[in-house]
Amino acid sequence: RYVSYMKKQEKSSATISRALSSLRCFFKYLIQKRVITFNPMTGIKNEKNITALPETMSSADVDTLLSAPDITTVKGIRDKAMLELLYATGIRVSELLSIRLYDINLDVGYVNIKNNSSKERVVPLYPMAVEALRRYLSASRDKLLGKNRSSDVLFLNSTGTQMTRQGFWKIIKQYAGETEINADITPKILRHSFAAHLLENGADINVIKDMLGHTAISSTKVYTKIIKNKYMNVYSNCHPRAKQI
Repeated sequence: RYVSYMKKQEKSSATISRALSSLRCFFKYLIQKRVITFNPMTGIKNEKNITALPETMSSADVDTLLSAPDITTVKGIRDKAMLELLYATGIRVSELLSIRLYDINLDVGYVNIKNNSSKERVVPLYPMAVEALRRYLSASRDKLLGKNRSSDVLFLNSTGTQMTRQGFWKIIKQYAGETEINADITPKILRHSFAAHLLENGADINVIKDMLGHTAISSTKVYTKIIKNKYMNVYSNCHPRAKQI
């Protein structure tokens, strides 16, 4: 009855499974303490989790977002560079904010990424990202750093120190609010969009896996489902015989 109640409340399968797991642990504790002799959770299985596909943005919406910063200002130049780099590489926010000056090579056009497990990967940069980074380094970073300070962190906040995840979150939400994009824009959506757009334009899935820093190809294959669903929807809605009953 409790499971039926949660379903009527339109709780997700993951939420229902967590609730059942909590009850399972609770009754197991009561049995260990000899408060009860029978576990009422016996035979009750968790809900089958339905994995939701990652949300992505269209190429047009990405262009709108990346054009939002005012590159006549110090902060706008920095923000433009950060957004371009995020979409150019598909890196995680934690990786973006950990980049050091010596991790980027703008002459060749790549960035060296280090993740939490100390593994490194090299990801190429498209020309517009290189241009945005050059502008940031020449016209913005030193002004943010201020005089008599030194730091090898690439992206700095207004106090001249390393930007935090919360700080970047506020920045991306600010530009999301200034645009008319009909999507809940987050750093992760830019990462998903990077992968989906590459795959849609013919990139090898194994190359995308390496650029994203996935350890298993199964994590990357989810993007093939996005592309498949997109093409199937277009086919169903546009092919004249697909619409016939």
